[in-house]
Amino acid sequence: MHGISFLVGLVATGRLHSIGPGASIEEVDQAVKADFIEVEDVEYGTLRRDYGFVELYFSGGTGEWVMTSGMIELHRLAADDEGMAAEWHRDMGVEFPEYCSWSELREELSQTPDAPTFELRYQGGYLEYRAPETNVSVMVVGDQMDRDDCPGRGDIFSVSFG
Repeated sequence: MHGISFLVGLVATGRLHSIGPGASIEEVDQAVKADFIEVEDVEYGTLRRDYGFVELYFSGGTGEWVMTSGMIELHRLAADDEGMAAEWHRDMGVEFPEYCSWSELREELSQTPDAPTFELRYQGGYLEYRAPETNVSVMVVGDQMDRDDCPGRGDIFSVSFG
């Protein structure tokens, strides 16, 4: 599957590989087969799983972890020397390009039945397109940056959900 098609599904449903906020850690383990680094904060009852450019967040405690949100840090793919995109493609079957453009995502969403509507907020040099129905935010580079080791103007910086 192409990364933009994957993002269309995430934006339209608020779910990543069929999981979303409220999923147990066991459900996440069944849906996401990629390697991760896990960081637990016992004091605050939080857990973060870092799958490279995808991060999932949990609350609860040992044996009771529940997913609260997640983020796809697409900006990290512009300088992907670690092979994160290739690893995600191998493990999850989704192929992300070096850059993902907002116009391409918006075009595919326009052809999707029941696609959510967006509220636009300005966030410094970024544009946040928030879909309240699915609790998904798409951060887009809004300033005059050119593409290099970071996304450029009109490229998606990150997608968060939950």
